[in-house]
Amino acid sequence: MIPPSPEECFQASLNGLIRPGDRVLDAGCGSGKYFRVKSAPASGCEIIGVDLAESVSANPALHSRVRAKLESLPFRDASFDVINCRLVIEHLAAPETVLAEFHRILRRAGRLAIFTPNLLHYFGVSARLTPHWFHEWFNSRVRGFDRTDIFPTYYRANTRRRLRTLLAEAGFERSDVTLVEGEPNVLAFNSFLHGMGRAYERVVRRFDCLAPFRLNIIAIAQKS
Repeated sequence: MIPPSPEECFQASLNGLIRPGDRVLDAGCGSGKYFRVKSAPASGCEIIGVDLAESVSANPALHSRVRAKLESLPFRDASFDVINCRLVIEHLAAPETVLAEFHRILRRAGRLAIFTPNLLHYFGVSARLTPHWFHEWFNSRVRGFDRTDIFPTYYRANTRRRLRTLLAEAGFERSDVTLVEGEPNVLAFNSFLHGMGRAYERVVRRFDCLAPFRLNIIAIAQKS
């Protein structure tokens, strides 16, 4: 049986947080080309997207679109039930400021879902040690990404311990931070490296003591 991908695991967790009638913020949503908040039409949820990039205006999965910095969100206190933050935290120079903003705009018992790479995985280590020009070259030439979708990375909240600490400092009293492994698709360009990646994947999936070295972090936090 093929295990679910990290993205599928995160989507299942996010779906479990969204309730009928919720007001949901998709933070750093971009154009929606790669990921979108999926909510049943019958749920009556309002999905609002915020991103500094102009591409947010083309995102078809949103009811409303706002261009703004995550460090200074143009929303009232306690105005959202759920925040989706997918593959964004690693790009933040000041994640503590953004998490504090998330806490501010969430209502009581509001939920925050974060999906981000793990710095202790070989993917995270490689990304941290290589310059941005290499990221642009590799992701555009090897992985086929559009250069407009490639952003600088900082990895300032990208271990389980660090993210738990920042969530607590932002005011979240309840948080669950888990790590999940995925297939080494990033290494598919080379058969030897891909084989090494598959071996790594099997080992870190099998042994829970190696969980801190899995590919992605999924964090679910709640405001009291």
